[in-house]
Amino acid sequence: MNDIDFMDISQLAQILSQVDQRHVFMRCNPEIFDFTDKSAINEIQFFAHGGLSFTINLSDEHLPFILSMLRISLFTKECKVLVWNWKPFCTYVLAKTGKVLSVDSAIIDLKVLESFSGFRLKPPSGLVEALNRLKNLITGGFWREVEPTYKNIHLPLMTTVLPHLETTGLSSVSRGIRVYGHYEIDGQENGRLRCHDAYKNGFVPHAMKPETRQDLKPRNQEELFMNFDFKGMEVFVLAALSADALLQDLCKESDIYSAIFRQLLEREISCKEDRDLAKKIFLPVIYGQSAYSLSQRCGIAIDLAERVVERISSLFATAVSYVASFENHVKQHGYAKDIFGKRRNNFESGKEYLARNFAVQSPAATICSEKLINLYFALKDKADLAYTVHDGYVVYATKDNWKQIYQTGMDILTSESDMCSGLRLKVACRAGRNLDDLKPLGRKGERC
Repeated sequence: MNDIDFMDISQLAQILSQVDQRHVFMRCNPEIFDFTDKSAINEIQFFAHGGLSFTINLSDEHLPFILSMLRISLFTKECKVLVWNWKPFCTYVLAKTGKVLSVDSAIIDLKVLESFSGFRLKPPSGLVEALNRLKNLITGGFWREVEPTYKNIHLPLMTTVLPHLETTGLSSVSRGIRVYGHYEIDGQENGRLRCHDAYKNGFVPHAMKPETRQDLKPRNQEELFMNFDFKGMEVFVLAALSADALLQDLCKESDIYSAIFRQLLEREISCKEDRDLAKKIFLPVIYGQSAYSLSQRCGIAIDLAERVVERISSLFATAVSYVASFENHVKQHGYAKDIFGKRRNNFESGKEYLARNFAVQSPAATICSEKLINLYFALKDKADLAYTVHDGYVVYATKDNWKQIYQTGMDILTSESDMCSGLRLKVACRAGRNLDDLKPLGRKGERC
């Protein structure tokens, strides 16, 4: 493989002029570009027809020239660029230039597609292997099924929304620097974004301890955090997907878990512990938890646990039947597939019941991504997203615009889902400068 160090930019132009304009395979090395580490060595590897391959060594000095040459030679409407893990390059470009990397060519991320189809594979060694693996996905009918999700969710996530999140950052008081979160698209079995400490100056939004939340602050003294969080999201998604009439009716009430508690135990909640008990009971039983396990986990008598399991199975028979169908499919075919085409293959023998929560959690994760994308574009040029944790979104606001941000956020997040017809979610919002002490806001944005 040829190495290009860009002492002579014309050398790059000459090599790119030889590239077949039909297909190019491109991958990052390493797979994550650490834009916070000035000593990091970042490369882009290219593979084209005829065995042509070369490596571009990125540098701040030459990046504008590199991007200009790539746009002229590769990123055109005629060229289909097959990539492995496209997002890190987009994040790197945004961090270094302040601009989103926009291209006219068709970007096909094989890592995202294979992950969505239930496979965790190593990067292809070259263009031929990459094309063969893509062909396997297309000929099996997978692409046709997931194309709407890829175009409407994965592409905006990898090209725009996640690079924005990864380059916004929070201030670390103890370290005296700005720190950044890193996200992987479709990184978990249930479709949720995986987040880990990938950067030299990084933090993990999904696993913040109290001391971490106390340490992280807004970027300046004028800003505050606004945390939008879905309430009972999985229950709402289950109701929409299963069309369980009773559960859909309960979703119309002010608090879903208070309504579920009343249905199960035939009395109103009298304390916070009652509501917490409903949360501990309902979805676990729907997902297959036994009465004995429920008794041990929640500290309730076994006879009460048995009555609760029986009552859930009776009252919400449609919802139980819906998730059970996914378990039965795994027993018969060895895999599960959600309504958006995401597939999970690796169910252990005897644990096929895990397909029950996959049936709800996986599409819920896609809907969370849908709402994240909508929120980003609604707030573009008004406010930055600080980070996201599954079904929660933390946004920067100021004393001058927080009411506008609050209203926009609530409008976007409570509007009907484009991906799941009829689904409307409920949202709570808290605000403040300290992540471990955010204050709830009421319907009109007043502090509760």
